[in-house]
This record gives sequence, C-alpha cells and structure tokens, in this order.
Amino acid sequence: MAEAAERRRQAPTPPRSKAARSSGASLDGNANKPAIELVLYVSSVSAHSTAALRNLRQVLANFAGRSVTLTVHDLSKDPQRAERDGVHFTPSLVTNVHGPKTWIVGHLGNPQVLQTLLESALESQE
Repeated sequence: MAEAAERRRQAPTPPRSKAARSSGASLDGNANKPAIELVLYVSSVSAHSTAALRNLRQVLANFAGRSVTLTVHDLSKDPQRAERDGVHFTPSLVTNVHGPKTWIVGHLGNPQVLQTLLESALESQE
C-alpha cells in the first residue's frame, strides 16, 4: 500500500482537457461560473459505497441550484479511471475545489466536512 501511495505522489498528473472540464453542466445552468466537480468512486458490492452516495446526495440537496456537478464511477466497470485520479480505496470522493485535487475517503458520514468544503468553494467563486 505504501508503494502505491508513493507512486501516486511521484506520478505527474496530466492536465485535464477543456472538454473534460466543460462536459458536465452545472446544476444551475450558469455556464459563466466553473462548476465544482465532484467524482465519487464506489464499489457496487460495498455497503460503505452505498452509504457514501446517500450521504453525499443529502449534502448536495442543500446546494440545489448551485454550480456543483457529481459523477459516480463504479470501479468494477472502469478501474482505469480510478488509476488516473489516484484512487486506491472505495468509497473515495475526488474534487478540485481549491485547485489541486482533494481526496476524501470513507462513507462520508460527517456531513459538516462536505458542507464546509462546498460552502468555501462557492464563496470563492462569487
């Protein structure tokens, strides 16, 4: 495990293409503001992944109409996608809220962490 973490730290992350950034429409339809991109990596056989998705959707309900996009990737269907984002555990939430990627691992049972992260990101956009 330590070797995988070290490889992730040393591997250069390729820049995301403009097409990838603009592929998801923001929830409020405002194309001028960049959307906050959230990518949740799950395993279809994991109860923790189910809980993470439920917990994330509950928090996102508070941000309806805001510039937040959510993509869910099942690692059993596309394991290479996780490698590109440096994901080694599920569930994992990956976001680029404050520039560099941020990983939150686990069932996301503490809604305050997500709430604070999204609130500060939306404030910085205004």
